[in-house]
Amino acid sequence: MKTSDIQQEILDLGKTTQAELALLPEEIPGALPCLHILQQGSSKTLEATGDTLRVLFLIQGKLEFSSRERQTVYSEKAVYAEHPQKAVTITALEDAHVLEIRWKLTEKEVQEMESAALPFTQTYEQAQKYRDPFKSEKTISRAIVPHRVLPRFAMGSVETHGTDLIGQHAHPLLDQFFYSFSENDCILLIDSLQHPMKSDTILHIPLGSNHGVFVGETQCAHYLWIDFIPDESGLTYLDEVHKPV
Repeated sequence: MKTSDIQQEILDLGKTTQAELALLPEEIPGALPCLHILQQGSSKTLEATGDTLRVLFLIQGKLEFSSRERQTVYSEKAVYAEHPQKAVTITALEDAHVLEIRWKLTEKEVQEMESAALPFTQTYEQAQKYRDPFKSEKTISRAIVPHRVLPRFAMGSVETHGTDLIGQHAHPLLDQFFYSFSENDCILLIDSLQHPMKSDTILHIPLGSNHGVFVGETQCAHYLWIDFIPDESGLTYLDEVHKPV
């Protein structure tokens, strides 16, 4: 593993000029992260795609989500996901930054979502906490989108402060992005490589790599993990390692 094998983009969340930016395109087959920058008072309608799931995560700002003639307002970190055949309108009540994850579904998965409780939405703080064998007792882990809510997709977070270690582990059944929050400052351990991850960064964890995180005495780790799950074996793996608390 070499540093050049680690694909990442560092976001400038100081920008308030309205924009939609594609991030790390084609890094994970079927997946595309995007950053939406909205100025206060502006709206954007994310049209129905038919077969591509949109998962929206409010990073910062105050935003109204609207679909099916229902409105939900958040002024803190929150997630919102709707059926691919439904449009969602987002309106910035304050300047806002939104991370969107697009994930291509099969025709069968789209049909099965008809019976799902959608839109799926909750604040970051409401997310179910869990434990897994790789992390210390002081690490806070959240299942923001649990792995059996949306087809072959999961999103969660890790939060801890130094000194701490998330043990190296490999999951070749899952492909994964990390997205770091503004206070994040830690060292990714990827195979034999030590790779600094600072704030506001989206990064692809190489598929099958043995990865973990070291947090030094004055450091903090606070990031999202975003999982793309090819089949039932990946879901079973998450059943085994993510234990709700």
